[in-house]
Amino acid sequence: MEEIKNNHKKDHKDHNDPPKNAKEEEVLNPQQQAIRFKAFRYLFSEQDLTNQPDEKKLIKKLKMSRSLEKSYGNYIKELETNPDKIMVFPWDNPFRRFIFLLTIWGPRSFKWGLIAAIILFVINYIPGPTQHIVEHAIARSIYDAARLSRLPESLESYAHSANIVDANGSIIKSYGKRRVNLQISDQVKTALLACEDHYLLPHPKNSWLVNNFMIHSGVSWFNLLGALKDTLGGRKRGASTIIMQNAKKILGNTDRTMANKIEEIIIAYMLVTKFGKDANLEFYINTVPVGSNIYGFPAAARNYFKKDLAELNTQQILTIASFIPNHNRQLAFYHIVKGQNIDQLDSTMQMHADNAISKINSALAYLKRQEIISAKEYREWLLGDEESIRKIGLRDFKSPLYGEEEWTSWNVIKEVCAQNYLVDGRKVSGAQLLLDERGDVIIETQVDLVLAEKTKEIITTYLNSPSYREILKKRNQNTWRRDLQQYQDRGITPPYSTFDGFMEYLNRHINIGVMIINQQGNILAYIGGKEFLQGSGDSDQQSTDKEHSHENPLIIDLMNKKAKIAPSSTIKPIIAYYAMVNNNANLQTTFADKPIEYKYSESAGGKIWLPRNSYPYDEKGRGNNRYLGREYTLLEAQILSINTIFARLYTNRVLRNAMLIGLDRIELDYNKEDAKNWPFGIGASSVPVQQWLGLYNAFLDGNYLEPGLVKRILVNNKVIYERISDENNQPILLFDAKNERDDTMRALYEVCNRGTGSAMKTEFKYHHNLVSGKTGTATDGQTSLFVGHFNPYRDRKAHPDQMMTMIVAVTTNTGGYKNIGTSTQGPVIIAGRIMDYLFNRELQKVMDQKIEESKNKDSRFRNNHIYWANVNRYMDVLLHQDRNGKNIYKCMTGIDNYQEALEQILNSNNRIYQGRSDLFDQLVDFYCDQERVVKRH
Repeated sequence: MEEIKNNHKKDHKDHNDPPKNAKEEEVLNPQQQAIRFKAFRYLFSEQDLTNQPDEKKLIKKLKMSRSLEKSYGNYIKELETNPDKIMVFPWDNPFRRFIFLLTIWGPRSFKWGLIAAIILFVINYIPGPTQHIVEHAIARSIYDAARLSRLPESLESYAHSANIVDANGSIIKSYGKRRVNLQISDQVKTALLACEDHYLLPHPKNSWLVNNFMIHSGVSWFNLLGALKDTLGGRKRGASTIIMQNAKKILGNTDRTMANKIEEIIIAYMLVTKFGKDANLEFYINTVPVGSNIYGFPAAARNYFKKDLAELNTQQILTIASFIPNHNRQLAFYHIVKGQNIDQLDSTMQMHADNAISKINSALAYLKRQEIISAKEYREWLLGDEESIRKIGLRDFKSPLYGEEEWTSWNVIKEVCAQNYLVDGRKVSGAQLLLDERGDVIIETQVDLVLAEKTKEIITTYLNSPSYREILKKRNQNTWRRDLQQYQDRGITPPYSTFDGFMEYLNRHINIGVMIINQQGNILAYIGGKEFLQGSGDSDQQSTDKEHSHENPLIIDLMNKKAKIAPSSTIKPIIAYYAMVNNNANLQTTFADKPIEYKYSESAGGKIWLPRNSYPYDEKGRGNNRYLGREYTLLEAQILSINTIFARLYTNRVLRNAMLIGLDRIELDYNKEDAKNWPFGIGASSVPVQQWLGLYNAFLDGNYLEPGLVKRILVNNKVIYERISDENNQPILLFDAKNERDDTMRALYEVCNRGTGSAMKTEFKYHHNLVSGKTGTATDGQTSLFVGHFNPYRDRKAHPDQMMTMIVAVTTNTGGYKNIGTSTQGPVIIAGRIMDYLFNRELQKVMDQKIEESKNKDSRFRNNHIYWANVNRYMDVLLHQDRNGKNIYKCMTGIDNYQEALEQILNSNNRIYQGRSDLFDQLVDFYCDQERVVKRH
């Protein structure tokens, strides 16, 4: 016992060494002695006192005794100060051992931990073979243990194909098997690194310090800490390295969360470990977004400069790099290239332009310091004003994807990117689906590329025809001087000075837009991809207020959902439908042709505008007998397109309210103020072109569907989107009264048979009862249009897949007093030629199919070329010849009749194909002597 006490004293002395001038032994008062004894007795058992414990155990217990003594002393003092305080007795404290270990080993652990951390930090960051070894080891441990996405054997696994296909499966646009490891030149890598992952501690004699990308391990903790500091200070900025951006792309992360960021950090380390920095840099250059739906520097080189990447100079490469990460910088440069000055841009665009310029100039300065570019190149490429930007060599952009050859694919991309999709339970954006989703992506459309090309050909032929050019001259002969005067009155230099100059200017600015959809709203073909802004240097409609010069764009691109057009007389069938539904009218109800009782005063300028017709009034019984006050049936009013009758009908409050409720149901974008007055009833207020086409399509079955390009999307042969089941694209019942809808269709047939659309017969002679539609002409003849339906078969119900609705608009973007010279005939002629092509194409397809079937069934027919020639001869008679002074084709309606006749000619029982003209004549008489009745639904 005495020995233990002596050891206790010795240990106490060793651990509390007093200064040399202090007393050798500590003097304790009785209370302290009692506390020490109590702690001593608590820790040492009778066995410890009887037997000699080993030295290690003895030292440990003495240390614990000292700790317990201190705790007990504090406990006694606290009770003396505050007797009512409830405390845990030191002997009973469950954390007693933990506190003891913490006080003993905490300082030691911190000391040796700090030493180890310093050693590991030096090993990790000193240049050489051990650089970043610690970071990668930690990342590898987490990667192996955590449930993170696994990396593939090659970055090529992230390649994919995205094909946009037409109705026949032909590729409209292919992104191909995207190569993510194309060889990139050192020039491109150097230029990129001068902009991204920017240089840290540049030092010309230490190349490894020149650029942050060259020294970090995939993650820059300096950048992360700096970004955290800036963010806490209120200035948000990114800190992702090039490799962290690769990790984000591979993981498909879109949300900025702490979990995502940690995952990106781990994957970034693994990307460097597995593939190395060069492969990661090439992957980034090949896949980084550098514009709207433009991914990778090679694609950007083609889109921005129409060159291969290897052909670009350093300034052009830096220009592409400057568009990372904000694509609005490219838009700002676009406006400058098109002629605007920086101070003419709005404040946001100015900021984007300044940021791009600053990024390019900073990179040029860095490359000059590194002697990568010469001083001469630096001066030549440095950006200072608008002209220096225009000298970069950016191509003259003509459309949102900067090339009319991309127009179809661009509009498909816009539609795909307008929503998100579910792929294997993952939410994927449209852009990710097109450009990041692994595997094969197929976007199916109903676009008919052959029809689109044929439509272009028809439009070009029409615009260049001598007859149309002559009409243009006649219509503008007396108005061009008024047009010239309006420039002079506003102090603007006219773009022409003579009539020939006027005509040349007008011809350049006439645009024809065509859009064709099927009954499901799928777009089959469209032509028209120009956008004109009022206030642009090439427009007559220049605003005197620069601030508002771009508020009202005149958009002729039919694929732009904001594109509007005045429907003019094409609104009349809608009014007629609601008159029959709500006013107890029918096609035989009569209405008087006389002006409306009250005047309409425009709010702007207070001008007076009375409804008038396209024809002058005759005296009763003279001329065409179109006298003031004449009664017309509702059918005749539509056929002749009488403005006064429909202006009067629209003033009926019940009709107007019912019609506007229907338009609101389909969310038609129309002017609510205009809709309060009668001019709306003759189509004087603009509406979106696509919605108007969809509205006319609703006459077929009553249901409204907005036109769209994308029919279906597949990923690895699995359907992830189908237009027909899209909850945002479900049919809206608009024309629910079937009898009245059928009567409206009957009127539309008659418009094309003998009314304002009768020019159809000169271009499409088989049109009778196959075409229904309505024409319209805007004020002063600056716009004319035709909206109608077509099916090459008489029995539309039996061939719904052949049903289509078409709009043809002829217009000019130049305003003023220019006349497009066509009235309603131009759009009808173009529509007729398109329908004639479609009719003959379908007829040829049916003939080929029937003849092939006969060859397979009848060996006599299959082996005799004379029989084939007889079939062609007889069909030519039916299509083009007369019988008793009457065109045979007028006796036959639709491909149905020709198909029936062909089946009779090929019939193996009567064998007309053998040259039996007597039987063929009987067949012709059968059709010519019958009164054909069109089946409608």
